Amino acid sequence: MKISVLCNDTALKGFEVEHGLSLLIEANEHSILFDTGSTDVAVKNAAKLGLNLSNIDFIVVSHGHYDHIGGLKEVLKITRKKKVYTGPGCLFPRYSGPKFAGSPESEAHYGKLGADFEVVDQTTTLENDIFLLPAVPFRTAERPSRKFKRMGGEERFQDLFEDELSLIVIENGRATLFTGCSHRGIGNILLETNRHWNIKTVVGGLHLSDKTRPEIEEVCRLIKEMNIESFYIGHCTGNTAIEIFKEKLPATVKELKAGQIITI
Repeated sequence: MKISVLCNDTALKGFEVEHGLSLLIEANEHSILFDTGSTDVAVKNAAKLGLNLSNIDFIVVSHGHYDHIGGLKEVLKITRKKKVYTGPGCLFPRYSGPKFAGSPESEAHYGKLGADFEVVDQTTTLENDIFLLPAVPFRTAERPSRKFKRMGGEERFQDLFEDELSLIVIENGRATLFTGCSHRGIGNILLETNRHWNIKTVVGGLHLSDKTRPEIEEVCRLIKEMNIESFYIGHCTGNTAIEIFKEKLPATVKELKAGQIITI
């Protein structure tokens, strides 16, 4: 499996950087774009890496925040296949405190660019050994930050990220979990995924940047016994959480950087 980091909050020298996440995953003879970053950074970095985004088989949007869906319009201008998987309500207006944090474009606008949306509300097989998992149950104390809101009619209410999707790719018998921000809690996500697959690698954002050290250590205690071998984490994870993971977990822990090529 080859994973190209097209967008992240930090980057290797010579690559574009922005607040956002985008990963190009090449596995099982398929090419998957997981999230699209905030703007056109993913497209620019793909060009710098010599990657042809016109050959993407499908796009997965982990949730409807701008830093994961904002680059979709630029990708749709390039890719030939325009299948886009989202969770229910992905394009609803979203807020981070008073700031608008949802998709910068409407579904109609994406439709004009050819987007073929499919809403995923149950565990779905995309291809052999490629799966999408919808929003997981809350089994631990982890919950989305209260600062995140979404619209319901004319009211704003707490966003519980019912649209959150996780991607699981199995290659050579080894399962890798891809997560955009883990808003519903990485512990909750791993408890659910490990009911179906034996996850060996976790790639993406864990949204632990606003958590206290005791809260992060509690997450580590939960997942320590899951025998996960490697974490490639960044975006909203936070430097403190990355260091605690390195300290507390019997796993390889590496920080994502735009421009990286990861081989699993």
